[in-house]
Amino acid sequence: MIGDISLVTICWNAEGTLQRTLEGVLAQEVLPREYRVVDGGSTDGTLALLERWQGRFRERGVDFQVERQVRLPGEAGIPGAWNQALAQVRCGIVALLNADDWYDPPVLRLVEEAFRRSPALGALSLPVWMHPASPGREWLFRPASLGQLPWRMPVPHPGTFFRRTTYERVGRYDTAYRIAADYDFIWRCHLAKIPWGTLDQACIHMQLGGLANASRALARRETYRIARRHGSPWDPRPALAWLLRALSAR
Repeated sequence: MIGDISLVTICWNAEGTLQRTLEGVLAQEVLPREYRVVDGGSTDGTLALLERWQGRFRERGVDFQVERQVRLPGEAGIPGAWNQALAQVRCGIVALLNADDWYDPPVLRLVEEAFRRSPALGALSLPVWMHPASPGREWLFRPASLGQLPWRMPVPHPGTFFRRTTYERVGRYDTAYRIAADYDFIWRCHLAKIPWGTLDQACIHMQLGGLANASRALARRETYRIARRHGSPWDPRPALAWLLRALSAR
């Protein structure tokens, strides 16, 4: 079964994890109508892997497209790649799945059913299993109230899905941010009063250890700037959150 879903994956030298991502997508009970992959200039076997999988998706009726990222001066790579794909998506629901994350089979069916039940819904978040480098230390990131935005990211971005009309209303990702563009986007959705829903099923997985974990100081600076930009100038929580993260090296 094919759903009204555009799936976006961005990648760069992801040969070691991308196959797991692709396997999870092809095993979905409801497949995306289109799957857009933006590659940031891989020099390993990523592009060869994508070429091998392209036919398998197309045999199942998925419009599978791979393109090289067009890098613009001054733009951060991750949000720039997201935006490149988002400029071309055509379906009513948009999913972002990075090349080291993966879905269990019911994810896209649950998401499409939830949006169909609630036509006014502009965004939907599901819990995400977070997988550190050490096996056996997984933990579950459950969506929380967007009222927590001044001091933390309350929803897991890999587990959050948007209507295409939400991007048309709020705009795409701010390419000034290398790490926290998703946090900025969630803030803008909150300020625009996008109707938000949640589901309880935990069937999405995120592999920790990416850019945000490798550049914690930059992540702290960006999240602080974003919270100060969008929140009240008298709210002490962004500064307190920055201090606590710095003291704990998070």
